Amino acid sequence: MSERQIFSKILRLDKYIYNELIVLDGALQRGIAIFLAVTTLTTLSAFRLFNGLIEFLESNLVLFSDEMSDEEFAMFKSLIDELSIIFIQQDSTTTLLFSSIVSTTVTSLVGLIICFLILKFLFRKEPRPIDLIIISFFSSAPGLLVFPVLFISDSFFQAILVLVTSIYALVAFGSGLKQVYFLRNIEVILVIVALTFGGSILGSF
Repeated sequence: MSERQIFSKILRLDKYIYNELIVLDGALQRGIAIFLAVTTLTTLSAFRLFNGLIEFLESNLVLFSDEMSDEEFAMFKSLIDELSIIFIQQDSTTTLLFSSIVSTTVTSLVGLIICFLILKFLFRKEPRPIDLIIISFFSSAPGLLVFPVLFISDSFFQAILVLVTSIYALVAFGSGLKQVYFLRNIEVILVIVALTFGGSILGSF
């Protein structure tokens, strides 16, 4: 199965794609490549989005002056200046990407451990860790659709695209779990919530 076929089936939420992927030769290697590509694109897109938002706030500070007291406006301006300095100092793209890949990987692995425990002890399934990793990495493929953010300057459209692709990836992951482990919709939602919040909270320690 070619990468184009895999990507197309994942985006269409094909009912059999994940059962095919977990028995596909070289699936783990392909999944890792997709995960790294998505993490890289997401990091660059998020950096561009926040940088654009800061530039917007800096150029439109006067719009907020009428709604705040002098003290509040001064604090707000100081905060924007500090954020701007932080982003300017992020001059090492390689370091930024490496840090993002490490943190995202740790968060994902913690989330998958939580997912494994829920499937095994709460839903009485027999999940294989390698299958969960393959499902997770391939289901991140919708994140590749965030690519246009790197070339557009509209912060609103950037934010919408980042949000939509993130939700799409979660839906794809849920679809994979439902296919492979025959979960009900409410069970899928529970696992997704635990994966999202549990992974983010525990992965930050």
